[in-house]
Amino acid sequence: MSATVIQLEKKANYAVITINRPDALNALNSTVLNELYETVDQLGKDKSTRAIILTGQGPKSFVAGADVAVMQNMSENEAAEFAHLGHRTMNAISQSELISVAAINGFALGGGLELALACDMRLAADTARLGLPEVTLGLIPGFGGTQRLSRLVGKGIALEMILGAGMINAERAYQIGLVNAVHPAADLLSRTADFVERILDAKSGQAQRAARWVVNYGLDQPLPAALAKEVTTFGELFKGTDPKAGITAFLNKSKAEFES
Repeated sequence: MSATVIQLEKKANYAVITINRPDALNALNSTVLNELYETVDQLGKDKSTRAIILTGQGPKSFVAGADVAVMQNMSENEAAEFAHLGHRTMNAISQSELISVAAINGFALGGGLELALACDMRLAADTARLGLPEVTLGLIPGFGGTQRLSRLVGKGIALEMILGAGMINAERAYQIGLVNAVHPAADLLSRTADFVERILDAKSGQAQRAARWVVNYGLDQPLPAALAKEVTTFGELFKGTDPKAGITAFLNKSKAEFES
């Protein structure tokens, strides 16, 4: 894998993935999308890795969007193929068992915001600017933005951002629930690492994976079906050893030793 496009830094139980095209504001082309997919796929097979942080190289941009230059002369079929490639990569992140957190260190526009939306959670630098400007190019968001943004912030605000094509700052993104927190730009990566470490510490990986799956499943289901899945999944956890380990440790006022 080319270290010039995707940089990977592995920690004890999570990994930091950095998109490294700062001269192009980390724009997404086919190479980036394919290598990002491969990286996430490989990490998902590594049992020691439970989470990923996604960020962009340099102080200016998380990902400024899809690489517009490569789309200039696309045919209808080529454009659809490019959108499929984007969806493949975004779905690899959202459907992975890895907990994913975007560290939005600058511009997150178009495909860049769609990449952040594919993650479970998002933290932003106070200098970040977010938006979906595709309609100014005669396009629509094509990497999942029309669906993931509306599910996250609601139809009205999503349409305001998509149809209006403007940028919002980090504070506005926090107000509408698009990002979980805003930090000074210089501290963003360290604060994101702290955030991930707190999530992973002394928690059952099996239970976290189950909870994440039920939450995501329920977003596309009627409430009764989603609640029924919660009941089933709650019971299924007792097939493993983590519930007994966690409950016993709680009653004994000790730290649980989970299997995963």
